[in-house]
Order: sequence, then structure tokens, then C-alpha cells
Amino acid sequence: MRWFFVLIFMLGNEFVHLHPDENLSLIQVIKKYNYPVEEHVIETADGYLLKAQRIPHGLRNSKPKEVALLAHGMGGSAENWILLGPPDSLAYLMADRGYDVWLFNSRGTLHSRKHKTLDPNRNRKQFWNFSWHEIAVYDLVDTVNYILNVTKKEALFYVGHSQGTTISFVMQSEIPEMNDKIKATALLAPSAFLQYTPSAIVTLGARLKGLGEAITNMLNWYELPTANNAVVNRFLKILCNRSSLKDVCMDIIYLIGGANTGLVNKTVLPFIIQYTPSSMSTKQVWHYGQVVETGEFKKYDYGKKTNLKRYNSTKPPFYDFSKVKAPMGIFYGDSDPFATPRMAEEFVKVVPNLVLNYQVPIRGFNHLDFLLAHNIKELVYDKICELFSNYTS
Repeated sequence: MRWFFVLIFMLGNEFVHLHPDENLSLIQVIKKYNYPVEEHVIETADGYLLKAQRIPHGLRNSKPKEVALLAHGMGGSAENWILLGPPDSLAYLMADRGYDVWLFNSRGTLHSRKHKTLDPNRNRKQFWNFSWHEIAVYDLVDTVNYILNVTKKEALFYVGHSQGTTISFVMQSEIPEMNDKIKATALLAPSAFLQYTPSAIVTLGARLKGLGEAITNMLNWYELPTANNAVVNRFLKILCNRSSLKDVCMDIIYLIGGANTGLVNKTVLPFIIQYTPSSMSTKQVWHYGQVVETGEFKKYDYGKKTNLKRYNSTKPPFYDFSKVKAPMGIFYGDSDPFATPRMAEEFVKVVPNLVLNYQVPIRGFNHLDFLLAHNIKELVYDKICELFSNYTS
């Protein structure tokens, strides 16, 4: 391994400046740009300790009228909403437009790796025993309730990306009273009808779900990826800063999220690598694989015996979209394997209060462009604020 450390040292000397926000924490980055920031710890009903970051107001307003919660996708974290910096990142943009902005961090991610009694490393099987169902009915519910209690509001606005949209569907269908606590939702790359994915990689992965579950259980491996290694992380950031390798690194980042559209400024690469991917449970992945394989948006399938104990049925029940009643806008691209125009057609059929059906008018627009495209403000974020303005007090 000595050669590896020598290589890192040499590369580190060659490239001193990688990104202006490199190695800063989320709180430090937000403070750097003179935005106020708070950090809150939220205890879920099943004992997980989640951190939520709050930007209570923007640079030119100190009395926001509305509250907004931004929820990341699988493998993401609160950092997703600040990667582009001010004024274009959604967290800063909404704060400057009069919102009290809260950043969600689901269990197991960078900021939410604690539990009252379980340790993510020593108690791996127990700590990581969750899918996005638990993230929805515990993490999201308890976060929304906590925010409303702190802000003394009756309802808030919600923006979700990818898994952040999935948990919104699950929360509203499983706990219908939560619909009254959401003024409107803006769902970027809404992910539920994944059986229509055009991605061969995603489809193949779904077919290997059973084998994957067996292998990870045998290896006692319930976290993806393994806990971040600081040395490897630094190596990747330095490597991807080399001009000759930036395109390769971008292609790797976009491998699953869709073809590289060229909308991402490559200088942000080291900052992306620093925070992505954040940890997730293998069960989150298998649950999505189940949806792809079966074509059914259902609760987790544990097998007939366990299903009977959990659900009083040998088959897992469907999530009921007819109960998802908060006003909803969906945003999708034509090259996003997790939210295609074909999938959008299904939402039109089943969601009772779909008020905006918006396909981003850029050919090749994909899954990660919602967070990283240099022109995302004009393409999507301005329209989110326009949508929410229809439901402001």
C-alpha cells in the first residue's frame, strides 16, 4: 500500500486547489456565503437520530413567510441542494425568495448515522434494516412534524428528488393526515413506476435482487457503499481534477443516471465526489429492484411467511396513490432512466391532485441534471417557486 500513499502525495502536490469549498463541512460552506444556518437533531419514533440543516432566511430578508423542506435522493444528502453554490442552488435560491429552508437527511446518510441504542458498524444488521418505506413513515413524518412544531406553521412546501419523491408518495398514502401538512410538492424525477425504465443496468440489477440479498446477508454487508475512506476520497478528487480524466469521471458519475448531457461544469467535480455517494442500506436498493422486477409499487416483499406476519397477507400490499392528495407538480427529463415521460403518463392516471406535469425542454436531460446542470435555475427551479406561489398564504 505504500505506493498508493506516495502517489496521493505526489498528486496532492501537483494539484493544490481543487474546489473553493473543498474540505469544508456543510455548515461551513453555508456560512462562507453569509447565509444563516442552524443544525437540528430529530429523534424518530424508532430511535434514529437525524440531523436537519436550516437556512432560516436569505441574504436580504429576515422574515420568511413560508417553510420549505428539501429531500435528497438515494445516495444523496443535504449537500445535494448546495452543490452549485449561491444563487443557483435551490437551498440558497428559495431562502433568498422568502422561504425558511430545511434540508432533510435520511437515516444512514452522512449526517444521520446515529441511533439511541444501535451502532452502524457494531450492530450492522439491526441498524441498516430499513428501506425507503421506513424512511418515509418514520424519518419524513417525524421531520415534517418537528419542523412545523419549531416554526409554528400548519403546513410546509416540499421538494423531493428521486427517492425524495418516493418517500413523499409513501408517507401520504400510508399516513393520509400528512397530506394536510403539505401545501404543495415539487417532485423532481418522480420514482415509482420503475418497471418502465429503459436502463439495461437497472433491469439487470433488479433481476439479481435475490442473489444480491443472499450474498449481502452472508457477508453481513448491509451498507452501500462501505463507510467513506478519506484517503481514497482524496485520491479520487485529485485524479478527477486532471483535465485528461475529467470526462471519464463525469461519464462514471452519469453511468446510472443517464447519458452525460454536458450541462455540468466540471470544476464542481471534486465537490461532488466529496459528498457523493452518501451511505444507504442494501434494503433500499433491493426495494427499488423489487419494483422494477414486478412492476408493482408495493411494500417490501419478505417472502410468504414473513409477509403473512407483517401484512396479514402472503403478498405485500400496494401503496394507494388515491390517498396522495397534496397538490403535486412533477418534473422529468427525456433521458432519465428513473423518471421517463412514459412513467409520467402513469402519474397522470393515478394521482388525484396533479397540478403540474412538466418535461424539461432539453434533449437528453437526465437524473443528475436536476442537481448539477449549470442552467437548472431557469430550467426547473424558477418553475418550482412559481408553482409554490400559487399556494402561499
